[in-house]
Amino acid sequence: RLEEALDALMPRMRPPSCDIYMNVTGRKVKAGTPPSEFVPLLGRQLVSPVLWEPSVRMMIKDGMTEFYEVGPMKQLKAMMKRIDLGMWNSTTNVDV
Repeated sequence: RLEEALDALMPRMRPPSCDIYMNVTGRKVKAGTPPSEFVPLLGRQLVSPVLWEPSVRMMIKDGMTEFYEVGPMKQLKAMMKRIDLGMWNSTTNVDV
Protein backbone atom coordinates (compact mmCIF):
# COMPACT_ATOMS: atom_id res chain seq x y z
CA ARG A 1 0.00 0.00 0.00
CA LEU A 2 2.71 2.47 0.92
CA GLU A 3 4.57 1.85 -2.31
CA GLU A 4 1.38 2.44 -4.30
CA ALA A 5 0.75 5.71 -2.45
CA LEU A 6 4.34 6.85 -2.97
CA ASP A 7 4.17 6.00 -6.67
CA ALA A 8 0.97 8.04 -6.97
CA LEU A 9 2.62 11.01 -5.24
CA MET A 10 5.92 10.83 -7.10
CA PRO A 11 4.88 13.14 -9.98
CA ARG A 12 4.30 15.91 -7.41
CA MET A 13 7.52 15.29 -5.49
CA ARG A 14 10.59 17.46 -5.87
CA PRO A 15 14.22 16.59 -5.24
CA PRO A 16 15.29 17.13 -1.63
CA SER A 17 16.84 20.50 -0.81
CA CYS A 18 19.28 18.91 1.65
CA ASP A 19 21.02 15.57 1.96
CA ILE A 20 18.94 12.76 3.45
CA TYR A 21 20.16 9.54 5.02
CA MET A 22 18.37 6.28 4.34
CA ASN A 23 18.42 3.82 7.22
CA VAL A 24 17.68 0.94 4.85
CA THR A 25 21.04 1.42 3.11
CA GLY A 26 23.05 3.35 5.69
CA ARG A 27 23.94 5.79 2.92
CA LYS A 28 23.33 9.39 1.97
CA VAL A 29 21.04 10.59 -0.80
CA LYS A 30 22.41 13.91 -1.99
CA ALA A 31 20.35 17.08 -2.26
CA GLY A 32 18.92 17.40 -5.76
CA THR A 33 18.55 13.65 -6.32
CA PRO A 34 15.44 12.87 -8.39
CA PRO A 35 12.69 11.31 -6.22
CA SER A 36 12.55 8.29 -8.54
CA GLU A 37 15.99 7.32 -7.22
CA PHE A 38 15.12 7.27 -3.51
CA VAL A 39 11.35 6.85 -3.18
CA PRO A 40 11.56 3.05 -3.61
CA LEU A 41 13.84 3.00 -0.55
CA LEU A 42 11.10 4.56 1.58
CA GLY A 43 8.92 1.48 1.21
CA ARG A 44 11.85 -0.82 1.93
CA GLN A 45 12.55 1.05 5.19
CA LEU A 46 9.33 -0.31 6.67
CA VAL A 47 10.18 -3.96 6.10
CA SER A 48 13.98 -4.03 6.33
CA PRO A 49 16.43 -3.98 9.21
CA VAL A 50 17.41 -0.48 10.29
CA LEU A 51 21.07 0.27 9.60
CA TRP A 52 21.23 2.88 12.32
CA GLU A 53 24.92 2.67 13.15
CA PRO A 54 26.13 2.93 9.51
CA SER A 55 23.69 5.81 8.96
CA VAL A 56 24.98 7.72 11.98
CA ARG A 57 28.61 7.00 11.14
CA MET A 58 28.01 8.41 7.66
CA MET A 59 26.45 11.55 9.18
CA ILE A 60 29.45 12.02 11.47
CA LYS A 61 31.84 11.44 8.56
CA ASP A 62 29.92 14.10 6.60
CA GLY A 63 30.47 16.62 9.39
CA MET A 64 27.30 16.46 11.49
CA THR A 65 28.09 17.81 14.96
CA GLU A 66 24.71 17.87 16.69
CA PHE A 67 21.98 15.26 17.01
CA TYR A 68 18.47 15.62 18.44
CA GLU A 69 16.16 12.87 19.64
CA VAL A 70 12.53 13.89 19.93
CA GLY A 71 10.39 11.71 22.18
CA PRO A 72 9.89 10.50 25.71
CA MET A 73 12.71 7.95 25.78
CA LYS A 74 16.45 8.22 25.25
CA GLN A 75 17.05 5.09 23.19
CA LEU A 76 18.81 6.78 20.30
CA LYS A 77 21.04 8.73 22.66
CA ALA A 78 21.97 5.47 24.39
CA MET A 79 22.87 3.93 21.03
CA MET A 80 24.92 7.02 20.19
CA LYS A 81 27.06 6.41 23.27
CA ARG A 82 28.11 3.06 21.79
CA ILE A 83 28.68 4.56 18.33
CA ASP A 84 30.66 7.70 19.17
CA LEU A 85 31.18 9.03 22.69
CA GLY A 86 31.96 12.53 21.45
CA MET A 87 28.70 12.70 19.52
CA TRP A 88 26.85 11.27 22.53
CA ASN A 89 27.82 14.48 24.34
CA SER A 90 26.38 16.44 21.40
CA THR A 91 23.07 14.56 21.36
CA THR A 92 20.12 16.34 22.92
CA ASN A 93 16.88 14.67 23.94
CA VAL A 94 13.73 16.75 23.50
CA ASP A 95 11.03 15.23 25.70
CA VAL A 96 7.54 15.62 24.27
